[in-house]
Amino acid sequence: MASSKLTMKLFLLDKYTSLEEVKDNILNRTYSDPLFIAKRNTEQAKTMPDSEKNFYYNWDKEKIKLESIVVSEKGDFFVENRILECFAELEYPKKKKIDSQGMILPKKDRVNETLVRVVFFEIENSIYLLIFSSNETHIDRVQKLIGANLIKDVDKKYQIEPDFFNWLFYRYSLFNGELSEELKINNISGFIGNSVDEHNIFKSSSDQTSELIITKAFISNGEILKNVTVKITSAEGEFVFSIDHNSNVSLFMNQSMMYFNSSNPELVIPVYLYSILIPIMKEIYKEISKEFVDKDKKHFSVKIGLEVIKSIMDNNNIELSDIDSLYLKSEEYPLAGI
Repeated sequence: MASSKLTMKLFLLDKYTSLEEVKDNILNRTYSDPLFIAKRNTEQAKTMPDSEKNFYYNWDKEKIKLESIVVSEKGDFFVENRILECFAELEYPKKKKIDSQGMILPKKDRVNETLVRVVFFEIENSIYLLIFSSNETHIDRVQKLIGANLIKDVDKKYQIEPDFFNWLFYRYSLFNGELSEELKINNISGFIGNSVDEHNIFKSSSDQTSELIITKAFISNGEILKNVTVKITSAEGEFVFSIDHNSNVSLFMNQSMMYFNSSNPELVIPVYLYSILIPIMKEIYKEISKEFVDKDKKHFSVKIGLEVIKSIMDNNNIELSDIDSLYLKSEEYPLAGI
């Protein structure tokens, strides 16, 4: 059964520059994670074989695919991307590890197994990888299998600038969502942000987040957006996804589609996002955002700030005279309460 939501984490692979190198040097690896053995079980552990004392991470050799896939198709013109798809087989412990006598259970009775999908892809002589999981512990296990020393955080190609998400709200609110002739934001339905002290996290989720007062108040107060959920239409399709400042994505498959025929959208759409859509969005921002950052950002903040104030006044039957008296009181008695 296809998943309705694909959560993926992006990393840059060090040392290797081709998918063939990755296949030959990484996909033949195994990793063993030792069982934690309490002091009372040390004698029992001495009689146990290594296979019982370790949890193993391997690659499913039957599911390795090195291929080119079409990620964009417009008439007779199409774009292909080379990818290496594979699955990590992970063993990990159950909560119950000992029996009623305090003895370590046989491994078959205390082990869980899962498959985690991993996709390596080439972009401009660099290798990136997507780990398809929302479970941070599983992501850490896959990194160990690949080689934690080979994995780096994303570089500038996929790092999102601090003003990027505010700019998306700006384009959606004032320019009908148009980013370019072929790229349009149809909706912004959620955000996650930090207040300026970076200790308080705010979230908003709605089909009309861009119209919510909390969103406008958050932006107009100069707070920092870290993640937005958008619906974007391009020449290749319609896509609903959330994206954070490191280009980690949660893709809503049941709301996304490619316009051209694709037999494997759960593979094609993620690769399309990273090979075409996200780089294009970043490039558009780079080209046209200077005026926004230098001037329009402040004007936009004032505009939506006034909308917030008006909404609060309307909902609470506050008159302008109430605002005047509030300011007069604060000027006369700066420390006085209301």
